[in-house]
Amino acid sequence: MRVLLLHPDDRFDGSWTKQRWDSIVDLGRAPHSFYQQTSATLGCPVFSIYELAVEVGDLQTLRELFGLGMGQVVDRFGIDWWDIISLMLQPELQNVRLAIRLAKGIQGCRTLAVSRPSTTAEAVSLHLGVPLQVLDRGVGRRLAFDILHRGSAVANLGFVQARQVIYDKYDPLYVWRRKLAQAPDSRIAPPSEPVILLPSAYLNVTKTALHYAGLLPAQKFLLVLARESGAVSSIPSNVQSVRLASFASGKWDRAELDQLNAAWERMVSSLNEHPDLRLSVHTGILKRGARWLRWGLVVRDAWLRVYETRSVIGCLCGDDSNPYTRIPLLLAEQRGIPAVACHHGALDCRMAFKNRRFSKYLAKSQMEWDYLQSTCGVDAHRIVMGEPSPRSDKNASVWRENAPWITFFTEPYEADFWRADAIFREVLPRLCAVARRARKTVVLKLHPFESARQRTKLVKRVLSEADRELVSLSDAPLSADILSHTWCAVTVESTVAFECATVGIPAFLCGWLRHAYAGYGGQYVRFGAGHMLDSPDELLLIPDFVEAFSPDSNLTHQMQRLVSSRTLSDALCTTADRCIR
Repeated sequence: MRVLLLHPDDRFDGSWTKQRWDSIVDLGRAPHSFYQQTSATLGCPVFSIYELAVEVGDLQTLRELFGLGMGQVVDRFGIDWWDIISLMLQPELQNVRLAIRLAKGIQGCRTLAVSRPSTTAEAVSLHLGVPLQVLDRGVGRRLAFDILHRGSAVANLGFVQARQVIYDKYDPLYVWRRKLAQAPDSRIAPPSEPVILLPSAYLNVTKTALHYAGLLPAQKFLLVLARESGAVSSIPSNVQSVRLASFASGKWDRAELDQLNAAWERMVSSLNEHPDLRLSVHTGILKRGARWLRWGLVVRDAWLRVYETRSVIGCLCGDDSNPYTRIPLLLAEQRGIPAVACHHGALDCRMAFKNRRFSKYLAKSQMEWDYLQSTCGVDAHRIVMGEPSPRSDKNASVWRENAPWITFFTEPYEADFWRADAIFREVLPRLCAVARRARKTVVLKLHPFESARQRTKLVKRVLSEADRELVSLSDAPLSADILSHTWCAVTVESTVAFECATVGIPAFLCGWLRHAYAGYGGQYVRFGAGHMLDSPDELLLIPDFVEAFSPDSNLTHQMQRLVSSRTLSDALCTTADRCIR
């Protein structure tokens, strides 16, 4: 048996098509129809390795595996670096599990090839005991491709996005940014004044944190931006915004780094004894995790300086998966002050395997409360129910029959290894057909992580000229104006499905494109926040579904409960350091 593994960065029209293959496995993802067409064209079965994923179950299994490394790489401040770095390695570790399943399914393979170097492909090879052939061995050619690919990606970004990419890649230790950052203005919030820390690395995290801060207008909050992309144009008067770069030194303790590196090596050796992690050790994934230690110490020391120079009485973290914002949450826990977590989206599947290092977790809806307990196994007594701000007036529906838009709320599919062109080729022509039938237009509402320039080019590639006339793009933040113009919403499993349901807008979920592991779509449907479509052709039935499916605004409003200032104060502050309400 001859099996080819196709890297996500490669297309299905390379020189390898001249060879005979018994199976081709895509290490990326695409709709099922794409693989049906490609199988017919290439004359052999073609499928995605992600078809071997076990939805939800794989996430729950990871928690036990992650626990094996805990307590082995702990610094003098009590920070467990495996606790932080394992979350960054999770996608690769998950792919190794898929590689093992694939290897078991192609036991008769005698020739195994990959289009370009891949850790997942290496894991398949090691498990099978079959040599791996790398078809593209030209280092110079791969380097040229990488330069062109990255250059094109940066060119498609706006100035702010491109600047952030450059900072993340070339200034992770804040060497440049600390020189550019302005010193905090002590007149706004004196260092001795008690503050609640709001760490953020992304715009949506900042917005969520500021909503909660607005419920305690007399209490001072300190918003610390670890990345420039977390900035907003205006903030409440009780919030001071500063850059983490202004607290960074750009240096690290070399002796401490050496000690942590040695501890990391010992941990990797111990994990090599576990059969479920041995392959991750042999492919070098776990060893590579140590490369984040130096960066981590610089970021940790910057957060330590925040705690040392400000009177922080509590920490509210809007994303406890991101290392930039997880570190200050762990430091709060170590200092014995309230370490409160929440999530900026409707649901967070990573809670199924994360180490729960928070004193309380703020759930924004009954739907999230249920998901945290039933899917992720979070203890109910650690969850505080409370939405930071009302999404709409009670029972107020903005839906109108004559609303002009079919709004396709897109997502950064590439981050989840999807082949975005294949998704848009499948979805957009059908939405255009629906728009003609219903006399509407199609609006692509982009996710903040998407590039308007790149998506515009993609639309031109996948649509005819006639269909393009029906389509427009918007990268504006979600607003009441967008919702009021939306006749129906289409998405895969974006948080916007819940947003739309609360104001009576029918939301349709492209179930065949759902996340391989998360189980979000089923949770939305269970709580009446979306209607599941099981195939692309069901998109054509949207006009009929709109009449039959109308969100129960009473149900969605029952799921919401505005958190009281007292409840929030009790979660964020100790008795000794009572929040000011």
